[in-house]
Amino acid sequence: IVPDNLKSAIISNNKNGIVFNENYAELSRHYNYAIEPARPYKPQDKAKVEQGVQAIQRWIIARFRNRSFFNIDEINQAINPLLDIYNNKIIKKIGKSRSELFIELEKSYLQQLPINRFIYKELKIATVNIDYHVELLKCYYSVPFKYLKERVEIKYSTTLVEIYHKSKIVATHPRLYKINDSSTINEHMPLNHQYQSEKMNPQRLISWGENIGNETKEFVEKRLSEAPYPVKAYRTIIAILSLAKIYGKIELNLALSYAIKIDAKSVKSIESILSKKLYLVVANTTTSTLFNNHENIRGSDYYK
Repeated sequence: IVPDNLKSAIISNNKNGIVFNENYAELSRHYNYAIEPARPYKPQDKAKVEQGVQAIQRWIIARFRNRSFFNIDEINQAINPLLDIYNNKIIKKIGKSRSELFIELEKSYLQQLPINRFIYKELKIATVNIDYHVELLKCYYSVPFKYLKERVEIKYSTTLVEIYHKSKIVATHPRLYKINDSSTINEHMPLNHQYQSEKMNPQRLISWGENIGNETKEFVEKRLSEAPYPVKAYRTIIAILSLAKIYGKIELNLALSYAIKIDAKSVKSIESILSKKLYLVVANTTTSTLFNNHENIRGSDYYK
């Protein structure tokens, strides 16, 4: 295929090489054909195509110059028989028709179409969250936990979501549409989390939190009670409790004690408290102690 350098197909074409639009490249891989774009400002690279389009355009338009059409179906119905006539016309310089040349020179190179149709996909770059999920249009999809904090490519269609890491596919999910829905594959979790998809319940989370510390247990109970329904809070709570592996149980317990006081709830907020060690900051007391507090110290009322 020799296309022009339109941006929907070719992102750049210069001495440093050719950069294809990802969907256009995916289309060529699906149908197994090569792309060789014309050089910028070199119309001779595809002169035959330009001439062929111009010739058939003039030949067909000339026959319709005195006709009026009222919809696209009517135009197509009129064009179809003319295409057969045009393709079977003998080319004087060659002595053969376009149909004959196609059968002799090109037909043998054609391949069967793939069984599956090409599906157009959108692309998004994302970072895997600490709960081993990525966010796409306010829905969440799991990836193997070893890719935590890694950048991944999300390719998605109307029915399917594919997640790639360094061009290797690492996860596939059906597309979700309900806001805050999540798709979690059991094998993507660390072994000690794999019970969550089928066996997780509030009591398990509370026990997990209690194993870290009393303040952590209190935080978990508070988050579960505030959620519209407990399952909605599972993912956030699991992500927060998992921080104990990174920062330690004591530090997480102190951080959640501080979080309860300032009403911090999100994974990002808890991570910030831990990384900045905000739980070590002693809050200012609301009252101050007066030194040398004796009868010669007069208040403001004395001067009224």
